[in-house]
Amino acid sequence: MSGGQYVTYVQDLEQEPFDAIDLVEKLAWRMTGSAQTINDPVSLKMRFEEEIGSLQMLCDQFQNKINTLEKQMNEEKKDYVQKLHRLHEKNGEAIDKMKQLDHTMQAVSTKVVHLGDQLESVDQPRSRAHDAHQLMQHFDEFLSDQPLNSMIFTDPDKLLESADLVHKLYSISQELNKDKFANVQARIGQRYKVVEDLLIEEFVRSQRDEKKMAEVAKILSEFKGYSGCVDRYVDFLCQSIHPRGDGGEILADCLQLCRTQQPRISAIFPSPHTVMQKLVLNIFTGRMKETITARLRECKDTDDQEHYLRDLAYLYSSTLKMCKELEKLHISPDSAFLSTLTDSIFQRYIATYCSEELKYLNDQCSNLLQRFYESKKHVKKQIGGGLHELKRDVAARLMNVETYGGETFVAEDVAISILQETKNAFGRANQLCDKEELPRHVENIVDVLLKYLYGEHLDYAVETGLAGISLAESKTEPPAYFFSVVAKCTSVILLMIKQFEDPIFPIIKETIVEPSVAKKWQQSLRSLESKMSLGLERQLNSIVGYVKFLFSEQKKTDFRPDSQQIDIRVSPQCQLASRFLANQVAAMELGCDGENLEALQSDLATRLFKFMLTHIQQFTYNSTGAVLLLCDVGELRTLVSKWRVQNALTQWESLQALTNLLAVLPDQVNETAHSSLLENVDRQLIHDFVRLRTDFRSIKNFQI
Repeated sequence: MSGGQYVTYVQDLEQEPFDAIDLVEKLAWRMTGSAQTINDPVSLKMRFEEEIGSLQMLCDQFQNKINTLEKQMNEEKKDYVQKLHRLHEKNGEAIDKMKQLDHTMQAVSTKVVHLGDQLESVDQPRSRAHDAHQLMQHFDEFLSDQPLNSMIFTDPDKLLESADLVHKLYSISQELNKDKFANVQARIGQRYKVVEDLLIEEFVRSQRDEKKMAEVAKILSEFKGYSGCVDRYVDFLCQSIHPRGDGGEILADCLQLCRTQQPRISAIFPSPHTVMQKLVLNIFTGRMKETITARLRECKDTDDQEHYLRDLAYLYSSTLKMCKELEKLHISPDSAFLSTLTDSIFQRYIATYCSEELKYLNDQCSNLLQRFYESKKHVKKQIGGGLHELKRDVAARLMNVETYGGETFVAEDVAISILQETKNAFGRANQLCDKEELPRHVENIVDVLLKYLYGEHLDYAVETGLAGISLAESKTEPPAYFFSVVAKCTSVILLMIKQFEDPIFPIIKETIVEPSVAKKWQQSLRSLESKMSLGLERQLNSIVGYVKFLFSEQKKTDFRPDSQQIDIRVSPQCQLASRFLANQVAAMELGCDGENLEALQSDLATRLFKFMLTHIQQFTYNSTGAVLLLCDVGELRTLVSKWRVQNALTQWESLQALTNLLAVLPDQVNETAHSSLLENVDRQLIHDFVRLRTDFRSIKNFQI
């Protein structure tokens, strides 16, 4: 087997995944020289046998190598196991030695501790005696009239040691007899004050060296002037806060200052909580109070009540958020510390908030409505009740109603503005009122909302619209603007309901005012809906009344004309009524929708049906007049069919079928009377209609 062939075999056998069929195919391809057909199968068979022999030899070679490697691996494994056993034995010996060493160290440490205790018991009295001796020596210096010349007093680098010594001498001197040791007490006191001042100056000079500041602060904490040192440090920090913006920025600056300085204060002062409390106290009573007071005073001075209330709520809520963040820093163990500071700034403003909010809200809503009516050049009138109602009824009977040129007096933008003002008020109330005061204040805001938006605006618009609807049958075309009043009022009512659901109801839910607020709200909406329903009822009466007036101009002779002298077409009265009704329904569709629109159109169609039924029965008809009547009824039926009110359309189809009884030939009356369109019509009514024919007596064999 050649080297190249050997390499090829190895490559083929080591392919992943191994495929025996693929290997045979490759062998065949090499033997045939990539020919597509086999010309000599015997030769191919011999070649395959040779290849199989070569593969067998290759297999034997590999097996020998495998056996050799396995033997070598077993020998190495045996050596490795023996080596592990030796290492395990050595490890056990090391552990035993460690245990012995640990026992020895414990015994030694016990002896060392005992020796240390003995040395300490000997050294402490010596140390105390040495300190006492030093104190006596330095006390002698103060007893003498000579200047202090010890290095501890004269060397500036020994200031901290000098301070510790002077503090001890000062404490001792205060216990001596004042009459006998007055001079030395004065000298030590004077030195005490000098050292104290030097320590404070050293603390101030070491602003960039926290370690040095901590050493000085630790010594100073034993002196009376320690609080002065803290005050100077806190004042220095507070000077970095500068008022800017609308007040919110200074709160952020104060919070950031506390966050950044707390680790530094903890590293410097021996009692960091006290220093942090002092810092927060100075911030609240200093820069914060000055900035907030100035901001609110500016709003008061400019009489800008809106900005005052808005800024008050913003600053108060921002301060509360700041306090929550400060609580995370554990500024003070007193839980009421931050709330007390907040009250010191805002209490006098919050005390008058409710009354100022209601006054602003009343003024704002009143001004919005006043500007609206002034833009319409309208002076509000007292509507409803007593003598005025009597005058209105008389005017209605005289057809002299005031329509204000079709003006609805409902402004959605005004309503939205009032709702937005009250929504803002609810938000401020939630921020500024106590939990006990909040429900009552919200009820007061709801009263303002109902007073102006419902009473002064929507109710007035509906009452004005009602006053513009004639109560009698008008001889002039009644306006259709009341439908617009209903549409706009409905839109505003939906906005009011949305505001009641959020934010009003979540605030008053399960509180003492919930029943009274809900009752006021429901009564107001129901009263408005009742008046709108009354207005729609009157509007329908007015529409039908005007249609009656138009048809009242028809004469009996109109339906018994000479057939050679009349043009078959819809009567002028019906044309006017059809155009009038189309305009009214168009306005109705703009003002109402859904089930309300369907109910109104159904009611109007039924009223018109009853009127036409009565109107038709006032006359008698010849064949030509009946055709004219069919034109009128067909015109109205076509109009009603566009309303898509199925019940009303069925009525009008039956009316057209009844009218058809007047137009058919006499011998077709019986057949027409029993048509499918008249199945549900009263038989007596059918008989009454047939009697309206001028040739009724000539109809033979007529049966109901």
